[in-house]
Amino acid sequence: MKMPLRAVALYLLAGWVAGQGFVRAHESFGRVGHKEGDEAQALEMDFFAGSDGYLHGGIGLLQPLGDDYKTGLTLHLVREETGGSWFPSLGGELGKRFENGMEVELFSFGYFPVEDQHAWAGGARIVKALELSDEWTLTPFVGPTFARVRAVDQTTGNAVAVSHTMLLGGLLIERGPVEFGIFGTHSWFSRGTRALETHVDLEEMTHLAAYENNDGFARDSVGGEATWDATKRIQLSARYAAIFFPGESARHSVTVLPSVQIAERLRVSAGAQWLKGAGFDRVLFACAFAWEF
Repeated sequence: MKMPLRAVALYLLAGWVAGQGFVRAHESFGRVGHKEGDEAQALEMDFFAGSDGYLHGGIGLLQPLGDDYKTGLTLHLVREETGGSWFPSLGGELGKRFENGMEVELFSFGYFPVEDQHAWAGGARIVKALELSDEWTLTPFVGPTFARVRAVDQTTGNAVAVSHTMLLGGLLIERGPVEFGIFGTHSWFSRGTRALETHVDLEEMTHLAAYENNDGFARDSVGGEATWDATKRIQLSARYAAIFFPGESARHSVTVLPSVQIAERLRVSAGAQWLKGAGFDRVLFACAFAWEF
């Protein structure tokens, strides 16, 4: 299948705007929630490429709405292999910050019909920052995601419907220039998911970058992220996730993505992601741009 013309036009237009400059979509937990720079708009873009022809591009726009609300829009395009079909998805988010420091994020996304596969989903996140001292901050977060997925049974080639409910929880620890997060998920399905193929990315389900480029029906997962502001301009970050699928070995996902602030509001990142297990053995080149304006 060729990429839809409208999707191509939107991707190229947003890519051109992002190329003029743009904060990283996944610098904290949740895309619109728990962000610094409350009054700033942000345009963000990331790109992954593998030697087997795998390509993944993502674009996000963050827009504050007054003092307490933020909204976001995201577009993703994924191709699994050279000559393969493109799988586009579109999402929206709304975040609300309360006076007691709690934030609530509501989001939804959908995958357009391609090769008898499509999906729609909605979810919520609750985030609460707890300042223990001038140096230490703990931020627990929790929330569910519900997805209705049309997948393909690889043994019969038939399309099947699956309801997927995921519960996510975690904790972000901040001390000075260092941030460290731990998190995990558990999922329930309306039917058995062995031999079922879906292109719904787990990053879409969780809004955590550690799960990017990992699709499928994961039963459980655990992971962590660490970020260190080495200097005023240089930031080092690493992410890891162990993902467990029914009837398969665990998949391990490791991403290293240092970034440099090359202008007051422009940050550029470049690194790599390694995926291994559950039928994967893939290395991806990764780059990202973030422009706050």
